[in-house]
Amino acid sequence: MVEQSYAVTDPAVLRALAHPLRQRILWEFGARLHLRAADLAKITGEPANSISFHLRSLAKAGLIEEKPEHARDGRDRVWGMTHPEGVYFPEADATTNVLVADRLDWLRTLMDDSLPRDPRAARMQYMAAAVLTKDEAQQMSDEVAEVFEKWRLHGAEAAAEHPDDPNRVFHFTAAFVGNPRPEAEAMETEATKTEATAPGDEGAVSASGAPE
Repeated sequence: MVEQSYAVTDPAVLRALAHPLRQRILWEFGARLHLRAADLAKITGEPANSISFHLRSLAKAGLIEEKPEHARDGRDRVWGMTHPEGVYFPEADATTNVLVADRLDWLRTLMDDSLPRDPRAARMQYMAAAVLTKDEAQQMSDEVAEVFEKWRLHGAEAAAEHPDDPNRVFHFTAAFVGNPRPEAEAMETEATKTEATAPGDEGAVSASGAPE
């Protein structure tokens, strides 16, 4: 079974994740397991001294740690995630909202096909519904997570063996399982979306889309 992600609730840790480059670095660690500052500089195109600063910030927050078993010698600093099972944010605040919004924006652009295409990357969408017991749904979720984890580790090992392979590129993966919103709540949310009140000389747009 895939290990449960680590819950991040410490405000200091959340502040450390507020910088977009640190978020990118953490994603790269999730996909590649262990990296040096020089590796990340090459991957991101950022200066090595900037990467080193952000690595120290992430380490101070307890999100990454040194991995001396992968170092070539005593001067070689290799880093990896403190929680390789990943992290998640059980409590909403300004920082976590930004993190979640970024992932939701990626999902939206993937689904509406406005995300710029990388010819080396694959794309897939699968949306469906199933009538299951809670235990069955949990079993399905665990099986999907195990498939994702199997390919994540495969990619990390292959990238470590062939770091300059141009055909091996970063892919985001995601899976969601849950009950639908209650019908009344869904209808209320949809009605709120379609209402617009923007008074001015040009008038306001109503739910039907016609100017008043």
